[in-house]
Amino acid sequence: MEQRGTLKSWNDQQGFGFIRPQQGGVEVFAHISALRGERRPVAGDAVLYVAGHDPKGRLRAEHVRLDAPISLDDPSIRQRPRGQRSSRPAAAARAVRLGQSRRLCTQGIQHLGLKLLVLAALCGLPLAGCWQLATAQPLLIWLYLSASVLTFIFYWQDKRSAISGRWRVSENRLHLAELLGGWPGALVAQQVFRHKTRKLSFQLLCWGIVLLHQLFWFDYLFLQQRFSAPLLQRLLTL
Repeated sequence: MEQRGTLKSWNDQQGFGFIRPQQGGVEVFAHISALRGERRPVAGDAVLYVAGHDPKGRLRAEHVRLDAPISLDDPSIRQRPRGQRSSRPAAAARAVRLGQSRRLCTQGIQHLGLKLLVLAALCGLPLAGCWQLATAQPLLIWLYLSASVLTFIFYWQDKRSAISGRWRVSENRLHLAELLGGWPGALVAQQVFRHKTRKLSFQLLCWGIVLLHQLFWFDYLFLQQRFSAPLLQRLLTL
């Protein structure tokens, strides 16, 4: 037997609400799957419904229609609206990306031993050169270390900004930090955060900077400073 009531509340995105019976009493749960008619309801609509119970014995409306002249049933009203179906709240999307990023970071670095060996080999020439210059410029090795730490922080900030959709650290700033001696920190950060490893143009420039540092120190150590001495003298007089 149909009863009259008013749709007290309605969550259109989730497709459910509650009916306040006209004669009073407990509010009745209503789901979009039980609705018949030509449009989706809104809060405040007068409705006709047949009361029933779910498998757990809870009160629910088994058949719901608007309290209006009978109209043809449109099955599409029981489907979630297309715009809502394809949309996702920005906070939820960020949470998903953050969870994926955390899983990537906790999965570990692939071929860790080999990559540490390559990093150690790349740092060999700069360390040897800085050791020779330690008496004249003891701060040079600290410059390398500071630049690497700063570059690592830049990558960390950029990764977090990419996940949360905030303002990113520019690639020019990342490359400048690498050029000033922070390339070891950049290589470590790329592996730890899985960041900037798939963008070919970025990787080419990054490894070009690494190669430039290797050539500089190779010339300084083995070619009698043919090319590096004038450049180094300029840097030391800054």
